[in-house]
Amino acid sequence: MNCSYIISIHYIQSFTNEHITIHNQSLPISRTYKKNVLHFLESS
Repeated sequence: MNCSYIISIHYIQSFTNEHITIHNQSLPISRTYKKNVLHFLESS
């Protein structure tokens, strides 16, 4: 089962190449969106 999330960047505590942490929960970044998500987060 795959899940998708819409999150506000204001709630992101940290991120790595594979996960975003929000409210002490680690959410995986899918391969499909990884490049775009990381580009967006690194430029914010």
